[in-house]
Amino acid sequence: MRIRNERSGFAMPAAIGALVIIALLVTSGFYMARQELRIGVASNHTNMAVNLAQAGANEVMANWNGYQLGNIPLWGDTTITGTSPGGAWSVNILNTNNVIYYLDATGEVTEGGNWAGASRNVGIVTRLIYADIDPPAALTTRGAVTVKGSAAIVGNDNPPPGWSGYCATTDNKAGVMTNDASLVSTTGGGTIDGDPPADEDPSLVDESFTEFGDMDWDELVALAQLEGKNVTSLGTNINNTAPVLDGSGNCDEAPLHNWGDIDPAQPCGSYFPLIYHGGPELRIQSSGFGQGILLVDGDLDLRGGYTFHGIIIVQGTFQTQGGGEKVVGAVMASNAVELDQDFVGGSSIEYSSCAVQRSILNNASLSRARPLENRSWIDLSAVLN
Repeated sequence: MRIRNERSGFAMPAAIGALVIIALLVTSGFYMARQELRIGVASNHTNMAVNLAQAGANEVMANWNGYQLGNIPLWGDTTITGTSPGGAWSVNILNTNNVIYYLDATGEVTEGGNWAGASRNVGIVTRLIYADIDPPAALTTRGAVTVKGSAAIVGNDNPPPGWSGYCATTDNKAGVMTNDASLVSTTGGGTIDGDPPADEDPSLVDESFTEFGDMDWDELVALAQLEGKNVTSLGTNINNTAPVLDGSGNCDEAPLHNWGDIDPAQPCGSYFPLIYHGGPELRIQSSGFGQGILLVDGDLDLRGGYTFHGIIIVQGTFQTQGGGEKVVGAVMASNAVELDQDFVGGSSIEYSSCAVQRSILNNASLSRARPLENRSWIDLSAVLN
């Protein structure tokens, strides 16, 4: 009898098992490679998004324009958007005190097809660097000052009408600061008020009216001429300065008679130009108005109810005549030869740190935004998400 020895084959199951294992290894390899690719792309896009946000913030700071951004109320904000290679950015600008601004910048990657959309937020605290013009009184001058009739010089700090939402602090100053307070007087109903009403600084010299921190008179004049506000060609009598709008309803800065609008809600309300008149004398005698920084290389005479908000710097004498002329901000009149200066009628000079500050910070040429030196930057992505 023949005996059969039957054995089950193992080659086929082993081969199938090996193929399954190989398939699993290949699939795992592809999966891991894909995951590594996704992680790499995500990491790259995250870095790109941070760079986009940073680029947007840098763009805003590099092109800071006090004229365009000056009408942001205290604790108000505005947003500027733009694009850079690979994506887009937006920067929300928050005004904390007119000098310190907080930038909340967002960058979003727009390239990469289905893998686009990565975004990051960064916060940057910036500080404005600006010309150091800090008048010590409503009127700073030399020589005799006489306030007559119903005229007034007031050093108590108040914002102009309608400006309270743009300025927070007050800083009362002297009504009149001269080199000799004994030469300051009032007659009739004239008044001088402030903290104190009249003060003296014997060290007042020519440079007190031409040196302003890192800037001087010549630099201010050059900037005014660069901005196109050399009004010497208008002659010695200027009338009817008023805001001018272009065909789209925006503020047209070009006309020499456009000195801004003292109503901050209007299109020219944030326009604070540097205005220069070459002298030797200037008379403004209309019921018009203007704002900014007025530089007069000679004598200045205000008449006819004219109103000016900001800083007036005069290298000669400054006087008012008629009724209703008003300067809200500060006046600095060198009066090197110390002639008598009279303020008559219903005119007034009223100190306002708000008008002084805005005339500097809102000027496109006099202020620049820079990050704080320490701890100005923070990644907000984890906090906001």
